[in-house]
Amino acid sequence: MSLAVRPSSTADLEHVLDYFLGASPEALRAMGVDPAKLPARAEWSALLRADEARPDEARERIFVTWYLDQVAIGHSSVNKIIFGKEAFIHLHMWSPELRKGGLGAELFRLSVAHFFERLRLERLWCEPYAENPGPNRVLIRTGFELIKRYRTTPGAINFEQDVNQYKLERDRFIDTSARDRY
Repeated sequence: MSLAVRPSSTADLEHVLDYFLGASPEALRAMGVDPAKLPARAEWSALLRADEARPDEARERIFVTWYLDQVAIGHSSVNKIIFGKEAFIHLHMWSPELRKGGLGAELFRLSVAHFFERLRLERLWCEPYAENPGPNRVLIRTGFELIKRYRTTPGAINFEQDVNQYKLERDRFIDTSARDRY
């Protein structure tokens, strides 16, 4: 079994759109996403492609794609990027049948290492929906520290919800992976 994390290609970003736009309303709500707030595919794709053309220092969001045996199975992204300082990280395993087996934690660890290095970050933040146990477990396994739980609307596609705020300082992150990088 080979795991890898690579910067997302334009084709990979189409898989990200498929993941969100093809999800059931129940699956979206379980992630904290309001189905009514999702942009139309053409609009969302145009926004991602325009952002992809910018240098890292000017990007709004940067994606990496997760691979299992050379097959794309998920993604991680960062937004609210302050280059050289901090960003907010997100994680998504596309196939429900691949969840709960430890793959997400290992691929997320590779994503964290990638973003720390690529963006020269000092810290990463993550604020998953408090009622979504999967990402909350992965964050703890990866060494993120739970800071607080609070109510907010975390992004443009989310409904108001309780989130758990986690933080990981670069000097506390130990990349234990000996697997493929990017």
